[in-house]
Order: sequence, then C-alpha cells, then structure tokens
Amino acid sequence: MKELRYLTILLFLVSCSSGHHKNSEVNFDKTLDSIGEEVSEKIEKSAPAFVDQAREFGLENIEAYNFNVVDLNGDDYSDIVVIPSFYSQPVFYYYNIFEKKFIKGESPFDSPIKASYLLFYDLNKDNILDVIVGVLNQKTELSTEPFRIFYGEKNKLNELSFKPSSHKFDSYPNSSVGLIDYDLDGDLDLYIGNWFFRYKGNPIPHKDFLFENKKDKYFDVTELLIGENKQTEFETMHVNATPTYSVQICDMDQNGYPDVLTTSTNSYRNNLWINSYKFREQKRYFANAGISSGFAADPEGLLNTQGGGRTFGLACADYNNDGIMDVFLGELTHNYDHQGIDRSSILTGRTLKNHPRFYRTEYTQDSFDPNWHQADRRALWLDFNNDGLLDLIIDNSGYPPYSKMIVFRQLPDHSFMSVSDELGLNILNPIATVMLDVNRDGKMDILTAQTSIRDEKIKPRLYLMVNKLDVGENRSLRFFLRGQNSNYHGLNATVILKTRSETDSRFQKQVVSYSYGALPPQNEEGIHFGIPANEKIEYVKVIWPYAKEKNQGRIHMEKVYKLSDEFDSFLNITLCENGDFLIGRRECFASYSSE
Repeated sequence: MKELRYLTILLFLVSCSSGHHKNSEVNFDKTLDSIGEEVSEKIEKSAPAFVDQAREFGLENIEAYNFNVVDLNGDDYSDIVVIPSFYSQPVFYYYNIFEKKFIKGESPFDSPIKASYLLFYDLNKDNILDVIVGVLNQKTELSTEPFRIFYGEKNKLNELSFKPSSHKFDSYPNSSVGLIDYDLDGDLDLYIGNWFFRYKGNPIPHKDFLFENKKDKYFDVTELLIGENKQTEFETMHVNATPTYSVQICDMDQNGYPDVLTTSTNSYRNNLWINSYKFREQKRYFANAGISSGFAADPEGLLNTQGGGRTFGLACADYNNDGIMDVFLGELTHNYDHQGIDRSSILTGRTLKNHPRFYRTEYTQDSFDPNWHQADRRALWLDFNNDGLLDLIIDNSGYPPYSKMIVFRQLPDHSFMSVSDELGLNILNPIATVMLDVNRDGKMDILTAQTSIRDEKIKPRLYLMVNKLDVGENRSLRFFLRGQNSNYHGLNATVILKTRSETDSRFQKQVVSYSYGALPPQNEEGIHFGIPANEKIEYVKVIWPYAKEKNQGRIHMEKVYKLSDEFDSFLNITLCENGDFLIGRRECFASYSSE
C-alpha cells in the first residue's frame, strides 16, 4: 500500500467578486509537489509534533469508546466523560486545578445509567447543564428508553446532579442527534437520526424525527421534513426513509436559519435539509436539496435510488475562507469495490444563490492487497498550526492494520497534504476523536481512543495528544458564546473573524457545533481561530440564532464586536448576545442584567 502521506489533494479554486466559482480543477498527485515538499521538510525539522500525555494528565490505562469534553463543575476547566464501550456506564474525570490532572470522580446521575453517547448542554435555559442520553438500539434492544433527557440541578454547594425528564420518547434506533433551533425562537429543538429497525426479520431504514421544544415538552413536527413521513400504501414502511448514521446542524445557505445534514449507509442517499419558509402559510419547513446540490451521492450514484455510498463521517466548515460552506464526507470502501461506489470526499461549496451546490473531490488509498479497507468514520476541521487555514483530521478505523488516523494539512493554495506520520498522529484504529486545549496554550490538542475492533491484539486505550508544534509568531483567538434570547451556548450561530495583512483581508467562518457525526462525541466548548503572524484583527461578527419573526432577515441577527489586536500568542473572549464582550471564559449575567 502506498502511504497516504504521498497523496496530495489539489483543489484549485478560482473565485470572482460575485461569489460564484469558475470550474474547479481537481488533481490527485501521488508524489508531493514542490510546495508539499517544502512544508513537509519544515514540519520534520522544526516541529516536535503531537505528544501523548495521557499519563501526565492522569488518563493512563483508560479504555474509551466515546468522549465528552465539558465543564461539569463550573470551575471554567473542562472535565472528561468517558463511555468505555458501546453500551456502558459513563465514567467521570474531573480536572484538578492544583494537581493539574484529571481525577476520577462521582457520577452526577442519581441512579446508574448506560449509554452509547451523551450530550451535555443547557436545554431549558436555566444556565445549568442538562444531558441527553442516547443508545443505538439494534437486535438486542439494549434499552427500552434509548433516548432520554435529564435536567441539571445544583444544590447550595453548587454541586451538579441530573434528574430524569418527565417527557418520554418512544424506542427507536437513534444513531445521532442534532441540537437545532429550527425556528430561532431561542429553544433548542431535536433532530433525531435513526438507522435500521427490523420488520419481519429484515432490516428496514427508519425515518428520522424532528421534535419541537415547547416549555420542555417535545412535540413531533416531522411533517416539516417534506416527504419524510410518506408511507407505502399499506403503511408498512416510510418510502423516503434512509439509514441515517451521522447528523450535523450547519447553516449551509448562510441565511441565519440552521440546516440539517445527514449521511446514510448501505448505498442510500445522503440528505441535505434546507430550512425554508412558506410565505402563504407563514411557517418554516425543510426541503431536501441532497440531489440538486450533489450532497446525496457522486454523479454516478445520483442516477439511481440506491447509488450512494456507505457514508459514516460528516463535518461542515468553510475550509477555503471564501464565505461558502463546504463538507467532508467519510466513506467505507473496500479494495474490491467497483468505481461506482462513493469514496471519501471534500465537497467544496460553489454558490450561495438558492440552494447550495458543490464540487466533489474524492480521495482514496491505493493497494493491491485484497484485505485492504478504508473506513472514515469521523472527521474534525481544526487549525492545528494557527495559520488561519483549517486542517482535517479523520478517524479511519475498524480495519487494521490499514486503518489509521489521517491528518491533512491545508496549504496556502487550499490543497491538502497528509502529515500524519510527521505529526505523530498515525494512531491505529482511532475512534471518537475530539479537540480541546488541555494545557491552555492557544493550540488545539487531540483526545482520541484506540479500539481492538477486528484485532484483539490491539490494546484499547486513550490517547491525549498534546500539540507541541512550534507555530512561530502565529496567534489564536477562542470565542465562547453566551446567549440571552438564543440558547445559552450559542449553538447554530455563525462566527466570522476578519483579519487583514498589508495586502489583503481574510474572512474565517465557523458554525457553532460541538457535537456531530455518529454516536456524537462532544468537543470542548469554544470556537478556535488561528491568525497568521502577518495579520491583524479587525472584528468578529456573530449571526446569533434568534429571530423575533418567523422569517426575519439575517442582518437583524448580526452583532459586530470590535476587538483590540494588542495581545501576544492567544486570547480567550466571551461574546455576549447584546454586543458586549468579556476577556476570558466568563458569564454575561452582569452585562444582561444592566440592560
């Protein structure tokens, strides 16, 4: 097998002032070009790469299947929640400020619970963390309540505990959930993605659900997903249902209203639900633009109903800083697959007019080994060297010895070069990778786990890969959003940072989304932007996820924050919805109470 580090993805994008792109040339080069050779040489000579410090931070000899990086005790330091196996009791590790490491502690749940994934967010706007408990039910029906909500409470000592919600959800094979405020009323609604259920012994795709949150009661409004409720004549199955495996909430058309991206396995099409508005009925609805945008499948796959891929990974971002959202799709492919099977791809956004359109760039590894497979199950966009360009980390997992973590560094021309080996991130069988800044140095670190899937000789363990790269005079900003009318964490917001050099301006854009993908792990809170050494900050703009009217224009959701450029290597800033900002990770209560 040729090593993936010799694969360079070149995405030459020519943009014009109208926001449209001319035809994009895509080239796969199996030897590094001159730019790639120069960058690779700099990494090898000057960078100490990523270093595993699980032992130093008290996380040695821990098995993990899923992660949440979240501040549970309100000390402004992130703690780590570990789910050891596919369906198990979570274990809680609290960061000790004095010992500077994580220490195993008590569970905040009154009674033991088991889960496949957890999401810790404030769901009822009381400024206290709540939690969603999810289980991917299959043959064994692991839990009669696979999807539950627990609300957080604090006692006089400010200790957090979780109490079960009175709202009960039916048992479905939920694989993922997206927290979405679809109508921007300030309350987080739920998009629940479902995989397969069994009907007369056969696996059948289950429809997805959209639940609207009204005063902590959740009402089924799936009819807003046009076509999702359509059934066969005898109502035995839903004709448009797909086996959803990953979900992410992302404002793809940049109108301020969050859209929904879902991926499907077993050759079914992916769905791109665009949040739209019916003027006559004065209500919002979701139109599926998967086919028209090219998100559903590659061009060959669009020709038939089940011409898609086996899509597991999903991550949206504006990687090339052109103001148009892009997407990474991770696929499961085998050496013996025919050319019609979708490969893992970067979908580069083409236009903001009407519904999104994409250029699709596929990549794959080459091998003549019949046992070779590639399974890109999860992906993260992050700027690990603070150069203002998003890099890409992929969990290629489940088929050792070929499945290793893949790291693509983005080069100035928006091409990508694999640098996994140079950075020390070629971890075998990675799973549930999340990002955090564990040592608070302004550079993003990686928390991941290694599994023994398909190779029992592999020792399952946790890796805490601390970023030791020398980023020179590059700097970084980290923004923490605190909603007032919108949700507490600012989920579904869009953050735009403008910087300038002597010759040009740069606009970086990110959507506030910390939990996404399949059985979604949870990244550490805070939106991270790298700033090249020659650039200065002009402002940051936030499109807040709150609207006073059902079809309010985006301009009424925007707040612009003028920031000083006088800081050294990194700075954390809290952005308040009323337009104020605070240095550090803080609360906006005083700012809001003074209004």
